[in-house]
Amino acid sequence: MCEYVYENGQKCRLKPVEGSKYCPLHIPYDEAERLLGESAGKVKGEAFQRRLKSGYTYFEGVYLYDVKISELKTEKPVVFKNSTIRTILFDSVDVPGVTFYNSRVGRIILFGSRVGTFLLQGSHVFGLNILRASFSNSIYIRDSSVRYVMINSTEYVGTGEKGEEEYGEKKALGRIELSNLSDVRRIGINVRYPLLKRILEEHGINPVSSSERSVKVTDLVLRDIEFDQATRFKRQIRLSVRRLHGGLVLENLNIFGHAEVTGSWLRNPEFIHTRVMGNLIFRRTAFHGDFAWNSTVLPNIPVELSVEGFVDVENCRFSSPRAAEVFYRLARISWERNGDFERADNYYYLEMVAKRNSRLGGRRKGVKRIFIKLEAVFEWLFADLTCKYGTDWKRPILIWLVAVNVFFPILYILTASVEGLSSTMGIMDYEYFSIVTATTLGYGDYHPIGVGRAIASVEALFGMFMWAVFLTVFARKYMR
Repeated sequence: MCEYVYENGQKCRLKPVEGSKYCPLHIPYDEAERLLGESAGKVKGEAFQRRLKSGYTYFEGVYLYDVKISELKTEKPVVFKNSTIRTILFDSVDVPGVTFYNSRVGRIILFGSRVGTFLLQGSHVFGLNILRASFSNSIYIRDSSVRYVMINSTEYVGTGEKGEEEYGEKKALGRIELSNLSDVRRIGINVRYPLLKRILEEHGINPVSSSERSVKVTDLVLRDIEFDQATRFKRQIRLSVRRLHGGLVLENLNIFGHAEVTGSWLRNPEFIHTRVMGNLIFRRTAFHGDFAWNSTVLPNIPVELSVEGFVDVENCRFSSPRAAEVFYRLARISWERNGDFERADNYYYLEMVAKRNSRLGGRRKGVKRIFIKLEAVFEWLFADLTCKYGTDWKRPILIWLVAVNVFFPILYILTASVEGLSSTMGIMDYEYFSIVTATTLGYGDYHPIGVGRAIASVEALFGMFMWAVFLTVFARKYMR
């Protein structure tokens, strides 16, 4: 019998390899290669497949090379404990759970499979790839050293019911949780990984890109993750979340590099004690928050989220103007801090528009609501329409030229409300009178009559106001 002793005190009952005291599964690599030569991997693989076909799904202390588990359907979870594996591929399996505990694995690939719970704990893994899988409970990657984590086209297929109750709180199912990880080089959700495609093709699997879909979960939680701080990774995207549908929680993260969230639908996102040393990019992402999130989490995001580089918020949608205001303010502050005032002005304008819409969306009633609407109209007319809240110096010039040279002369012509030295008035005469009135020169050779007096008064006020706006905006633009 094999001399390997399980943690429960029982010995392995398999026949040992000739010349060794261990069976093909438990014999270490160096001893297996010395006794079996190049066939060591084949012998180990065949022994593993025989054990699997006989109904065993619990493997402790095994040493395996390149393992493929295909078309497996069982009521028992597949467990690897205290084991060392070079590469393991799960292809089209249907099991209640997959567990790696206190093991060393080069690469784990879960492809096109259905599992209840996936658990990786206390292990050392170079690459973890979950592709086109579905799970009915949760995915936990905890207390481990993992270099690369890639999760693509994976979704929660449970009923959404709550799990067991603990201290009065119920644990939600459908979570993908990465917590207390070290030596992480990259975490990717729906990212392209050409090497994985090549590995799958080597195992006779052709992953068609057209079948890719969003990662749908209750929550994606990333907590207490230590990224590899080697200098060569500093300028890389270390956290990439694409096409995620569900909640997002980043807690106690110190991301040594850049982070991006693109093409996603996020519900109640949380950023708790999160620091990004590079840039943080939100692109084509929808933020949906309920009343509790808007009241408690959203106001603390500027305090809890620290970005040393730039914050980009491009083509994003927000369920509330207040959320848009907070994220645009984060972006504005980051660009101002790094000296790019042109981009900062763009985000300042979006921030102010969101702030105006936020006031309109309040729950005030009666006369106060009417005054708020009038204030918003006034702000839009004199601050937004004229100069985009002081960020566009070209707009007041264009408005002034169009109004003075086109709009007001047409009014004077239609109302015939200007008299001059000559008995007849031509187009250029009305044009001249409009410019003189807008600049408040008033030479006296032409004067308004009737309704023209009211029009001329409005034009004079308009001209003075627009010049004041232009000078203010121009000075702000080029003296910052």
